[in-house]
Amino acid sequence: MTRVLHTLSSQPYEVPVEWYLFNIDYGGVLVGQEFTNLSRLLQNGDLDRVLLPSKFVDDECEQQKSITYPKLLAITSGADVLEALDVTEWLVLRAKDEQSKPTELRGGPRDALIVYATQPAGSLLYQEAFLTTYRTFVTSQELIQKLIKRYHYTNQATNSALLKSARQTFSVLVRVVDELCAVELNRLLIETVTSFVYKLILNGEYIFARILRKRLMDRIEHKSGFKANASFFEYSPSSKTPSLFDFSSTAVARQMTFLDSELFQRIEPAEMLWWSKEQDEKKSPNLIAFTEHFNNVSYWVRSLVILQGTQKEREKYFLKFVKVMKNLRKMGNFNSYLAILSALDSGPIRRLDWSKTVQEHLREHISVMDSSHSFKNYRTLLAETKPPCLPYIGLVLQDLTFVHVGNTDCLPKSLCQNRSNLLNFGKRWQQFAILDSIRRFKIWTYSLQKDEKILRLFGKFKEFLSEDDIWERSETIKPRMRKNK
Repeated sequence: MTRVLHTLSSQPYEVPVEWYLFNIDYGGVLVGQEFTNLSRLLQNGDLDRVLLPSKFVDDECEQQKSITYPKLLAITSGADVLEALDVTEWLVLRAKDEQSKPTELRGGPRDALIVYATQPAGSLLYQEAFLTTYRTFVTSQELIQKLIKRYHYTNQATNSALLKSARQTFSVLVRVVDELCAVELNRLLIETVTSFVYKLILNGEYIFARILRKRLMDRIEHKSGFKANASFFEYSPSSKTPSLFDFSSTAVARQMTFLDSELFQRIEPAEMLWWSKEQDEKKSPNLIAFTEHFNNVSYWVRSLVILQGTQKEREKYFLKFVKVMKNLRKMGNFNSYLAILSALDSGPIRRLDWSKTVQEHLREHISVMDSSHSFKNYRTLLAETKPPCLPYIGLVLQDLTFVHVGNTDCLPKSLCQNRSNLLNFGKRWQQFAILDSIRRFKIWTYSLQKDEKILRLFGKFKEFLSEDDIWERSETIKPRMRKNK
């Protein structure tokens, strides 16, 4: 069958994903030519020169059940994408220009995308994007089963190319297991992997069995350890209640950063991907903990300012927090920086009468979160900040949500010979660019020590007024002007 060139005229929702390609010195998988390639792949508005597949998969909706090895070893007689050495005939590819051969992946059926990640001569950039975003079209359980099936088939072959593919398939399987989230480690998945390990042992593949078993055990221990270890929030009891002014603004900022960093390191990229699609708190526990911490810090700051009995005391606390903000900004901690800013610029605080000095001190920080041009001021500041750094997660989640809502999961049927199962990988390239930036942030860590005295001041940020109480206090300080009837 002849492959046909088409022009895709659809206009996907535009998100400033290019901002996530800043400062390649942060590390990660995007280096050199791969970085340039991703920059080009993100140009989603340019979808001409697309080559459609010459082969199609009729249906991928049926979910694979638990593997039973006698059945698995009976290789299917018909064509199976998972058994193919090369799947380019199933993929939607795009040419860089009119003279180039189409090589840029734009879409394809699920199983072809899985196999493409295991091809020995495949793109490292694609493999990383696949491993980061596969949960948008296949569960980890299903993917592991499909990789095991492909490994068994290719490992039985006498063809050297297929045997090489088997090794690459196993490598991808190890990565999948190594990056499993706690919520994915259910009984069925663990049984699937351990059964495969047992099969490897029976086949005499002891090194592979040992590697995979260790990765699985590490993830299980990691899950248990994260549940048990929240000691960074703890502090020894004391009869003396410290004051905010007992500590320097730098010291306060350092302890805020210490807590933020501990919580940030726990977030799995998959949690953010799930949240942008489902807003399921059970699937994103670490992300929820991080965002709740942000909100608690903000309300704690509002409460401390609004509870002071005189204007002089309120301004004293206000200016202290501005100094803390400046230190947070210097440290690259935009999480607590924006938590404090959102407090000082909140309605019940902003409406009060403040001196010109207070207003001027806050004005330069308010401009950072100007929402015009997709928060250009904040994005520029973040891009210019040297690592380590903690980004504002709220904007990252907003971008991921817009990418999800504004781009279809599959390529339009009208442009793909009426096929509805060709996944839109252009959407996944955007998601990958955003999530890989988070991965790069996590490579760098702060070298900070816990200070129990300051943590005692914070009180885990659990003591604060409700939104209604803050407004009531604000209107007590400055009553609303009543309009004459």
